[in-house]
Amino acid sequence: MHGMKRRQRGSGIAGWFFNLLIIGLLFTFTAKLVPHYLDDWVVQGVVDSLSERVGSDTATVAEVREWVEQGLSNSKIRLDNDAIVVGRDSGLVAVAINYERRINFFHNVDLVLTFGHNWKAGTQ
Repeated sequence: MHGMKRRQRGSGIAGWFFNLLIIGLLFTFTAKLVPHYLDDWVVQGVVDSLSERVGSDTATVAEVREWVEQGLSNSKIRLDNDAIVVGRDSGLVAVAINYERRINFFHNVDLVLTFGHNWKAGTQ
């Protein structure tokens, strides 16, 4: 019984380094991902705000595209032009925003985040 107490002293230096490594990786992972998810939250807000606009159900494709681009510009969100598709679908103005973000996590490990938002309005 006395020998058992001597062996149970807690974690050693290797255990502490392992714990620090895990905490560091989690912190780095969070610090690199959170800004992109916050930006996507803003993009979702811009898409949601289209329904609240007066005349959104009768707006032209050009007007809706301008509203989207203005909302993203005001929020300082930059997307490629091909990420934003505005068109007519069965009499409805439709917006599709699909984009991805590639993040260098460390050395040769990248993370790829894909985001997509859709909106339709108008009369059929």
